[in-house]
Amino acid sequence: MTAGQPNHAAQPSKRISGKDAAMPVEVVILTPDHEVLGIIHVSRDAREDRRISDLLNDPDRRFLAVTDARLINRVGSSTPRVYSFLQLHIDNIIMIHPSTQTVVRNTDYSKEEALRFDGLRAKFNQVASGGV
Repeated sequence: MTAGQPNHAAQPSKRISGKDAAMPVEVVILTPDHEVLGIIHVSRDAREDRRISDLLNDPDRRFLAVTDARLINRVGSSTPRVYSFLQLHIDNIIMIHPSTQTVVRNTDYSKEEALRFDGLRAKFNQVASGGV
């Protein structure tokens, strides 16, 4: 081995490659200024009820990758911007939740959970627009 080359044998890779490494989850993400609708990819190895929180609490991860993202301005009206790939700094995330479509398809969640989240999102948007 020459100088400057990493020793891959001594450092096991944390990433699992292949299509089975992660699964897509449709999410709604609230930031102080925007609502992001898109897809994040979570580990198939994590417990189902902890996949998103494990992703956010990973000390080695500071950004959350979102694919097929729609960025909607929470204050004022503007046309949503569409991105095939977007990175959000984790410190800017106020709330993240599986989208209503994911919740309805997933038997582990109830429609009441989806409605509760929609209510919380409406309250956040009301506060952001100056209403109380």
